[in-house]
Amino acid sequence: MSVTFTAELGDDSVNMSNAKAARVLAALGYSELCGDEGADAFLGRVLLALAIEPEDCGRPSLTEGRYIDCGRPEGYIQMRLLELHVLAEQAHRAGLHVAWG
Repeated sequence: MSVTFTAELGDDSVNMSNAKAARVLAALGYSELCGDEGADAFLGRVLLALAIEPEDCGRPSLTEGRYIDCGRPEGYIQMRLLELHVLAEQAHRAGLHVAWG
């Protein structure tokens, strides 16, 4: 399963797994894996998260029976926030919403 962030009717997107998307969405102040918001508000959330989110130290992968968590590399949250910043700015210039799900 994955979550894709897109600028409504746009071609650019940022895609990540559900677990990693949940962590990024939490940094943005969201609690749902799907939704949409105007580009201005989304851009504001991204800028705020970039300013206050502590540096992501990553998480090692984990396997317990049939459960597999691939972990995440150091700096992952900030890398994804920077990608979302680019997407949000493009959506802002085009007057679009940002949607994810």
